[in-house]
This record gives sequence, structure tokens and C-alpha cells, in this order.
Amino acid sequence: MDRTIEDIGAKMDALGAWETVAPYNWAVCPKGTVFPYFCTVMKGDGNPVNVRFMMIEGWQNFHDFVRTRIDVNFGFYSTPMEISHFELVFVSGGEVRLFRHDPCFMPRLANDAERALCAKVLWESFGVMMRVESDAELPMKFASEKAMFARVEGEGGEWSDKALPIPDPRPHVESVTFAKADLAKAKDLPFAAEEKIAVDFSLVVGLSTKEPRPRCVYRLSAHDAMTGEQFVADAVSPVPDGGLRAMWENVAPRLLKHLLARGRIPGEIMVCSQRLFRMLRPLCLDIPLKLSLHDKLPGVNANA
Repeated sequence: MDRTIEDIGAKMDALGAWETVAPYNWAVCPKGTVFPYFCTVMKGDGNPVNVRFMMIEGWQNFHDFVRTRIDVNFGFYSTPMEISHFELVFVSGGEVRLFRHDPCFMPRLANDAERALCAKVLWESFGVMMRVESDAELPMKFASEKAMFARVEGEGGEWSDKALPIPDPRPHVESVTFAKADLAKAKDLPFAAEEKIAVDFSLVVGLSTKEPRPRCVYRLSAHDAMTGEQFVADAVSPVPDGGLRAMWENVAPRLLKHLLARGRIPGEIMVCSQRLFRMLRPLCLDIPLKLSLHDKLPGVNANA
């Protein structure tokens, strides 16, 4: 295809239709690809991103994206940017850039093969956007059939509208386990009933590992809620083998080892994230401590 990503992006932007199409999603299925690509728009604040046009890879990732938009604490995603997708970014000033996003890793610029694939998806999406201007119900055309509107490429390279049946998402499962030896040691430690600790685990914006393909960095921090004394400040990066799931499911076992090293069990652990609350709850099943959820924690700044 001789249309460049930048040319197509300029045509999409020139439509001035971002507000019109933002409520909708549609799929594009290029011939020969394993996954459909689900197209959605996320508006930015213009500092510097005006619009993110996301091409989400496959049904499971799209299901996770939708569930994350409904509930920011769903699953293991701190941000939709952690979901596998391509993203055309429209920056204030007119610049257009195409990125590849993969869980665990920082985004990177798309390579030539990925640009060729995305050019097909974007060109068909440009066509959908033009049609939506005169037919606002187009993306919902097959909703009554429990199907998504899709542009599908045929064997001869021709494109047509089709209904893409929506499968049920796989159940979300979380499993947190501890070493038996660590639990046994914890039960023998003194119990500081009046002590409260503030715990946070979150993505550190702007920080990455120093590797050919940099990975994202998260920080586990823990402070004495009364004195402000910090006794945990771990930088953690997920690895592809296990990914975000393994990283999050290891937060409680990691914290337990810090409590063992500290030599006592606090009476209460304070958190400000429902996801972290879920991840730490199994710790309370074996150790008699209280877990509480707060809007804000004393002495915690995850990005410090």
C-alpha cells in the first residue's frame, strides 16, 4: 500500500470527527492476520497528546480493555497502555507517530512490517469514520446479533462489512500463594497490634529498565503510618514469562518477606488501591492482621 501512516493520519485528523466516533468501537480484519484489530479512540488533554487511536489485538485484549475502562482496578492493568495494541498518536502541533505497546515493556516505534499492517487497519478505519459522519448508527449495525461491526478483507483483497460475533470473555482468575516456611515464621513473630503500615504498589511513570527493549518499572513501598519510616522501597519489573499477572500475584509474598526481615507483624496494613487490597487479602487469611482501604495514605508517594 502506497499510503503512508502519516498521510492516513492526516486525513483522519482533518475529518474533525474524533468526538463523533469516540463512543464507538469497530473491528478491522486484514487477510492473513491471526487476530482482528479493535479500533477505539481515547481523547488526550493536548499536553502533548490530542488523540490516541488504538488498534487492540485480539478478542481477549479487547475484553480486558473494555473491563478496565469500566473498572480501573480490574485485573492486572494499571493503564490501558499495558494492553497489547498498536497506537497512532496525534500530538499537538500536528505530529503523528505509530507505536507498538506490549505488556511489561515500554512502547516502541512500529517497524516497517507493523506499519504496513497498520496502514490497512487505519485506511479502513478512515473509511468507517467518513461513513459515521452520515450514519451515526453504523458501528452499532450488528449489535442486535451480539456482534461487532467489522471491515473484513476477502481473498481477492476486496473489503466488506461483516458481523463479527462477540465471544464471551474468559473468566478472570487471581491466585496468590506463599511459601509454607514463610507463613510458619510469620506466625512466630511478635504481633504489634497498635502498629499500622501504609503499603503501595504502582507503576512509576517515566522510569524504565536499561535494556535494548526497556521494561516498565513498578515500586513496592511500605512506611510506618505513624512515624513515616520507610522500610520497603523495591523497584520491580515484570518479565514476559508470567507477565503482569505473575508480578502482581507476587506482591503479597514479597511484602511478607519484608515483614519477616523487620521482625514483627503490624496490626494493620493500609492501602489506597482496590487491586492491591485484593492482592494482599490472602495474607490476612493466615496472619491475624487488618487490611484497610483508604482514599489517601500517609507517607506514600509511589513516584518519589
